[in-house]
Amino acid sequence: MDSPYNCILLAGLSLYFEDGHDDLDDFGFDDYGSECDGIRITAFLDAGQDNLTPLGRLEKYAFSENVFNRQIVARGLLDVLREFSDNENDFISVMETVARMSEDGEPTVRAELMEQVPNIAMFLHESRPNFPAAFSRYLVPIVVRYLTDPNNQVRKTSQAALLVLLEQGLISKADMETKVCPVLLDLTEPSSDDDYKIEAVSMMCKVVTMLSKDTVEHLLLPRFCDLCSDARLFQVRKVCAANFGEFCSIVGQEATEKLLMPKFFDLCSDSLWGIRKACAECFMMVSNSTSPEVRRAKLSPLFISLISDQSRWVRQAAFQSLGRFISTFANPCSTGLHFRGDGALLEVPRCTLDSLKCPQICSWKNVTIGFVL
Repeated sequence: MDSPYNCILLAGLSLYFEDGHDDLDDFGFDDYGSECDGIRITAFLDAGQDNLTPLGRLEKYAFSENVFNRQIVARGLLDVLREFSDNENDFISVMETVARMSEDGEPTVRAELMEQVPNIAMFLHESRPNFPAAFSRYLVPIVVRYLTDPNNQVRKTSQAALLVLLEQGLISKADMETKVCPVLLDLTEPSSDDDYKIEAVSMMCKVVTMLSKDTVEHLLLPRFCDLCSDARLFQVRKVCAANFGEFCSIVGQEATEKLLMPKFFDLCSDSLWGIRKACAECFMMVSNSTSPEVRRAKLSPLFISLISDQSRWVRQAAFQSLGRFISTFANPCSTGLHFRGDGALLEVPRCTLDSLKCPQICSWKNVTIGFVL
């Protein structure tokens, strides 16, 4: 049986690990602290401790009865892979060990393992020619499974890891469509647990900015529209309202006007002022995704209702968005300026045509906006 004082035994090996904290910081993960921070994590692989091979020692400590041993292995997986990456059979053995470790019953071990996944993925991406296959086979299923983990910390760690992997472009479109999105859709079902559902809606709204228009439109948009009308959980409607502009920017004008506009009208008249305030804050992004006719005929009266809202917080948010909303009526051909969907101001070439002949005639002069102070 493993000694409860393995930390002290490892410290006596006088071998120190290369500090990997900078790598973790780069990916936005917090440093892991313990009384054994000075030890080289992979010291348990060294000869002289027993008659086992390095892979045998990895197996021994990865599935030890001592939780701390398992935590150490999980924390040192990147260094372990570096040790065994030159031999294909050894590499596969390590990855299979990682897959088995991901089923550990101790939440701290699962969370520790998940924190290492972005670094492991980057290492595999840089050093393994078969990275896509290995990553898809061994690591993506772990990330996806942990999105539904019963432990809150494990779920949060998995969500953070997924965002990092998407930002780095390490998850393929196929894996997103066949593995990640189906889980998010399952978690946002009407019958889903409330806590899981709220987390999944927030996660869906975060990943949508990193997915293609087709993926969003065909897989996530129908569910998002349903969630905007969730009558039971106001938290769900609030998350949808806060991220409404991102969905509009991604799916484009046709889907915005046909599918999203009715939901936006409902959210703008929601009984909770916090939801109406969130709508006022994203109004420019929604407006940017519609035609001039829709802006003038539908969005202008809707904005007036927000700027006249009974809640001073909603009115304040609307007034703060007023300039940005008006800017969406401006003609870039005349002004030489254009507000991008995310609110960034861009300089564009001025139109050489007379403004009266320009196909993008400025329509803001035809808009009257009332103020209620």
